[in-house]
Amino acid sequence: MTPKERLQTILDGGIPDVPPHFELVFQIEDSVFGIDRPSAIDNRDLPDRETMATHIELNIELQTRLVETYHWAAVYPVAFSTDAITRLKKTLGARALVMSFEWDGVFWMPPGNEIMDFVVMLYEQPDELHRLAREKCDKAKEWIKQMADAGTDFFCLAHDFGFNEGPFISPEHFGVFVTPYLTEIVHLIHDLKMKAILHSDGDLRTILGQLYATGLDGYQSVDPQGHMDIKAVREEYPDWILMGNVKSSMLQDTVEDEIRKSVQYCMTHGGIGKRYILSTSNCVFNGMPQESYHIMLDEYKKVIAPYLSQ
Repeated sequence: MTPKERLQTILDGGIPDVPPHFELVFQIEDSVFGIDRPSAIDNRDLPDRETMATHIELNIELQTRLVETYHWAAVYPVAFSTDAITRLKKTLGARALVMSFEWDGVFWMPPGNEIMDFVVMLYEQPDELHRLAREKCDKAKEWIKQMADAGTDFFCLAHDFGFNEGPFISPEHFGVFVTPYLTEIVHLIHDLKMKAILHSDGDLRTILGQLYATGLDGYQSVDPQGHMDIKAVREEYPDWILMGNVKSSMLQDTVEDEIRKSVQYCMTHGGIGKRYILSTSNCVFNGMPQESYHIMLDEYKKVIAPYLSQ
């Protein structure tokens, strides 16, 4: 099977010969590939056409190198742009699936300068908070439709719901102000005949049942810094697509033995014979030594080798 076929098998509800691999973001393109790309466009206030075209072209070059060098099963656009999706699909659609991000549809961890206002609204202005939640949700649903029309294969809903010691609001508040709106978004994606995978860092143990009940098809990060153990999550939700759990902070330090043991643990419990996608517990972030990523992938290749020869 090709990496794309493995991922498609998982999205279709099956189990491939071995887990595929890709990352949500790759930020060391300069040191690895010599691609000097400007910082990603990560909002919907799009720049001028020429700047956007430059971003799209450089991202296509990056995604092509990732598929060719690391055999990624999926690629991602660099900006909120239907053109970015269309171009990626045309260039790499035969070799990798194309993913779209959505990160504005529900409340998640506010920036530090907004936390106090959010908490005040949570307790003193719940109706206003619901109004804002509805506005965010409806806007996201329209955007998802546009991305689907442009050729997106599946969605990653990128919402950091957890600190390292628990969710950003209580499970009770989460059930009122987040879960219903997230459920709407997931149901829309399913109505469009596509899958939705959540990305969230942090400790989600007290809200994981709510997240699963939304209908989310999978969960990426499974953040060990947030006490998330892929073995425990797999045991509780055996049919869920899981992705991640290779500890990002460990990859920063390049301790080879620890990296290899982490990959083995994830592949065992994630894992082989299950609906699992190997990745870091976040992304390949700016500043990660490329050696760490290469060690991770080398161990992945060693683990899957016996299954490929069968």
